[in-house]
Amino acid sequence: MHRMKHNTRLAALALVALSALPALPAWAADPLAPYPVTIWSRVLFGTDGKPQTLEVVDADQYPAGFVNNVKQRVAQASIEPPKVDGKPVTLRSGVEMRFVITPKPEGGGAVRVDGMSISALPVKRYLAAYPAEITATGGWEGEITGVCTVGVNGRCRKVDIVVNAGMPESVRRYAKATLDGWEFEPQEVDGKPIESEFRLAIQLNTLDATPEDFRQDKFDRVTKKR
Repeated sequence: MHRMKHNTRLAALALVALSALPALPAWAADPLAPYPVTIWSRVLFGTDGKPQTLEVVDADQYPAGFVNNVKQRVAQASIEPPKVDGKPVTLRSGVEMRFVITPKPEGGGAVRVDGMSISALPVKRYLAAYPAEITATGGWEGEITGVCTVGVNGRCRKVDIVVNAGMPESVRRYAKATLDGWEFEPQEVDGKPIESEFRLAIQLNTLDATPEDFRQDKFDRVTKKR
């Protein structure tokens, strides 16, 4: 059975499900701080390992120029095609492009490519309720990693949680409940869905002070001024 691995990150700050937004929100404390943006595409790689078709997910949420830039970069990607019976075959997969946006005081901002990877495409993201013992502790920080085995039905068939020593058990349960709520478009090899691995790093941070505006789409605000 073909298996593929992937790494991505989810920020869970101030009890807000930021992963559902197209960009990290604008924190009132530091509106010029760099922040990450993740763009997904659906891609069919041919037997030569090069994209045959590609579609940027939720393209209408981003400026046209930025979407075209993403398409150009993904179109230049290449992979080692999977093989069936010794022959190269197609791979249909999600492709994640990661950017870091650095705002400028005068408006606009610098965009830097932070990486590209392939995996099952997330189509539903979910953040479980924060553990009560964590929400009651201001300034608490920690990171956990969840490893989801994405089944051919697009759900996590198995979830393994990696935590540091001393991490509360409630945090482990929180991470598992979070990934159990995710849904994916499974990767396809030669037109058939396969299992794959999706790795999610979850950062927990209970801030002492709640930000004034944690829903503003800073990515949209910055790029539209470019």
